[in-house]
Amino acid sequence: MQLNMTTDYAIRIVLYLSRSEGKLTSKELSENLCIPQHYILKVTKKLENGKLINAYNGKNGGFSIAKDKAQISLLDIIKLTEPTIKINRCLELDKYCNRCATEYCSVRKTYCFLQKNMEERLSSITIEEILNQ
Repeated sequence: MQLNMTTDYAIRIVLYLSRSEGKLTSKELSENLCIPQHYILKVTKKLENGKLINAYNGKNGGFSIAKDKAQISLLDIIKLTEPTIKINRCLELDKYCNRCATEYCSVRKTYCFLQKNMEERLSSITIEEILNQ
């Protein structure tokens, strides 16, 4: 599995806002994180919709963190920015399998184990933990 660029940017934006006091503009985020400003706006919209950051409009607008950094996990961010977090198609809600073997497939059982462990680990890593490294 490889995280997309949007996810990488989202993690960096949340980290930066968590370190900052008050609001930061998209321009400030762009300049400090070396992320194109139009991409900042795209990513911050996802983070705002997920209630991880606050967005303020107008002349004095900008962005601030909405939750305590100890309450935001990597999994929270990844779920907002990745089309799926499942490591294989058969783990999606519809359990699609071209062999119709989802109920007895030993490979799927292994994938389920890996998926569970990955999600547990990602949910245990908080923004606060990353900042304290």
